[in-house]
Amino acid sequence: MTTSALTPSIPLDTSVTCMASRSLLSIDKVSVTFGGVKALSNVSIDIPADRGIDAIIGPNGAGKTTLFNALTGVVRPNHGRVLLQGKDITGLRQDDIYRRGLSRTFQGVRLFEHLNIEQNVLLAARSVRGQQERTRGKLLPGWWESAESRERAHAALDRVGLAVAMRRRLPSQLTLWESRMVEIARALSSEPAVLLLDEPAAGLNAVEKARLGDLLLRIVAETGCHLVIVEHDMTLLMSIAEHVWVLNFGSLLASGTPAQVQADPLVHEAYLGSPKEGAR
Repeated sequence: MTTSALTPSIPLDTSVTCMASRSLLSIDKVSVTFGGVKALSNVSIDIPADRGIDAIIGPNGAGKTTLFNALTGVVRPNHGRVLLQGKDITGLRQDDIYRRGLSRTFQGVRLFEHLNIEQNVLLAARSVRGQQERTRGKLLPGWWESAESRERAHAALDRVGLAVAMRRRLPSQLTLWESRMVEIARALSSEPAVLLLDEPAAGLNAVEKARLGDLLLRIVAETGCHLVIVEHDMTLLMSIAEHVWVLNFGSLLASGTPAQVQADPLVHEAYLGSPKEGAR
């Protein structure tokens, strides 16, 4: 299987207009250059609204996190466009993209250490409606008073299984699993159309990874939110993803179902190892 052999649902050279009419998230020929180094080169990915979980895999340095950064406004593409639900979000501020329905988590847990669990999630829930601008984690007078924000924050915390009794804890008092659940709850509190998860299983043990897989499937089923996951644990990804995109050296190498990608000799050569070794 190569990129040409496994044609994505929308060909890579299809116009943005056509992609927008059929897609939840359209990445159209996006390139990102740092100095003279191309981190991404003409990457096109189309995610239809009727799919639940997409995965992006590839070796270290393939451009996976750079792609997430380009989608969420952390970096601006040098070329190409990003459309969310048919609307161009390329180059918008991070908070604008967040409020339009694209949320994310990060490789490393990024919680406000001086806020407890509930406050961390409330801060994100409050920000989604533009009620709190550019606070850098500071608490404004009355920031907790919105009933709507509290309802969304508590619903997100309930969804990831963080009990009411522990929501006054500070991040320093949490296990890695609990910290990751706070991050996911915080991202879910905006009720996003698309949630990007950057290595959510990193550091978790086998039991926790299984719990995470069950949780992500339940999030899709219960909320309708689409997940795009960057992850190195192939056992987890291949058990929950409906479609897999493979990046290598900043370019799209292949795409297809988990079975198709795992059978592709080019993917094995670039990332998975020999077919006898299996996915790592």
